[in-house]
Amino acid sequence: MMPDFTDPALRNAFIAAGAMAVACAVLSVVVVARRWGFLGEGISHSGFGGAGTAWMLAVAFPSLFHNDQLPFLMVIVFCFLAAGVIGWLSSGQRVSSDSAIGIFLVASLAWGFVGQNIYTAHYHVSPFGFDNLLFGQMRSIDNAYAIGSVMVAVAVVSLAGLMSKEVLAYCFDPLLARTSGVRTTFIHYLLMALLALTIVIGIRVVGSVLVTALLILPAASANLLSRRIERVVPLSIAISLAGAWGGLLVSSVWRWLPAGSAIVLTMVLLFCAALLTSRLGRVSN
Repeated sequence: MMPDFTDPALRNAFIAAGAMAVACAVLSVVVVARRWGFLGEGISHSGFGGAGTAWMLAVAFPSLFHNDQLPFLMVIVFCFLAAGVIGWLSSGQRVSSDSAIGIFLVASLAWGFVGQNIYTAHYHVSPFGFDNLLFGQMRSIDNAYAIGSVMVAVAVVSLAGLMSKEVLAYCFDPLLARTSGVRTTFIHYLLMALLALTIVIGIRVVGSVLVTALLILPAASANLLSRRIERVVPLSIAISLAGAWGGLLVSSVWRWLPAGSAIVLTMVLLFCAALLTSRLGRVSN
């Protein structure tokens, strides 16, 4: 059975998934180079703490905060807050980056589940969007969200392109970049903000549990096929788009399969294919 592309919900899902794939692919090069995979995990799970806060507010002040959109708005706030504080803690060597990320990750998860249990105990139902927050919900994406996703992807690609030399210098040798006059502190916080912004898109598409995979797999696969950065970036984008759209196609045909899981597993298969190709001696040098 072929997917029905006349369905507006499916078109919006493909637009949002494509935008997410491009933004994640560009930042994936940075994440892999800086070994920031765990950072994406910390920021994405901090969003769950934001949703937990919204659910607590809905119990304490139902007339003001019992709104289906509030949890997602609080996810955005907490993702940016986590990115900023983790960036601040790790940049000044106050706390190691792994420790800072781990603290935010476990605290946010614990806080989010407390909020979820308080809401469930009070209203005797799970909070609206609880499963979607964890695992994504492609079929509920509307026109406004699809357009917003495209705008975010354009912003990420544009900023990364305009500052590509500074970003690459910072990624591969921050100390040398600083001594060469690169504004490493600005680049550091800019990348944190872009990561948070992209993760916010990804949470709606594949959920907070799986979004980190989209920030690791594209560049990890591309690095197996080439060591030249001018090839790694387009390869990463191509792999990410193939995984996002391929997984979404699979999920639209077999509707029992969650879209987020299908997208991630498709990207894992592409990584395995890239690994096999590199093993066969086809790596481009």
